[in-house]
Amino acid sequence: MSSVSVVITTYNRPQFLKRAVQSALQAGPDLEVIVVDDCSTDETPDVCAELADVRYIRLTTNQGLAHARNVGVAESSSEFIAFLDDDDLRLPDSLEKQLCKMMAEERIALCYARALIGDARRQLPTGEIYPSECPQGDIFWELLENNFIPMPTVLVRKSALLELGGFNTALPLVEDWDMWLRISESFLVAAVEEPVAIHRKADADSNQMSSNSSALCKQAIHVQQMALARTRARTAVSTKRRHVRSLLRDRAYKLLIKEATNLIRNGDAKSARAKLLDAFHVVLFGR
Repeated sequence: MSSVSVVITTYNRPQFLKRAVQSALQAGPDLEVIVVDDCSTDETPDVCAELADVRYIRLTTNQGLAHARNVGVAESSSEFIAFLDDDDLRLPDSLEKQLCKMMAEERIALCYARALIGDARRQLPTGEIYPSECPQGDIFWELLENNFIPMPTVLVRKSALLELGGFNTALPLVEDWDMWLRISESFLVAAVEEPVAIHRKADADSNQMSSNSSALCKQAIHVQQMALARTRARTAVSTKRRHVRSLLRDRAYKLLIKEATNLIRNGDAKSARAKLLDAFHVVLFGR
């Protein structure tokens, strides 16, 4: 049995998939790499047929990232699961330190690390590293302010994922943050300071769900509201709950205002008005 299963979800991005798989295979020894194809409509199955040392699972209907990741988890044979999107890259031998941390302490259910931010076109590092700080231990309230856990850096216990019911398939976006929040409510989280992955940065033309900033902000607020309604947050003092709510809404508002300003500078007044409206809705209604 492999020590780590790397689950790579893919949909209509064969131009990136080969590199993602190659990076996963080089991330450590004794790995199981599982590619879950969320019913791609292009040449992805042909690309996957050429991949060696990979288990390929093709879904018959497209049901989104959360469902595809859950399928990968269910099909995995390892105690520990790493996740990789088809346009992100794992760095060579990057799993060893994370695995050692988790094996040393059973109360740790998740270990994350920093990621190098890659440009949207070629995945080349831009010089930006995220996050700037890596909190560890009981990180629930810090994580509730903002999702600072890059998806391609995560190593998690399969037992914790199954205990919590896996990724929420009702969430079209930010399903990863929802999962990390639910894990951090009950378990400890570890971190590795050095980068372990290259995370492709979204832009307006990058064909990524995260490139839609308005939808992303609204969904993030929804996920935070869900977490605030669960027992641990609900039983905390009201000032603490209000504080994390205001921090996230302020961050979303500033992001949308900045994008609206850029659209005005580029002469796209119609899109700028829509972005400004979204920003005001975030502040006034939290949606």
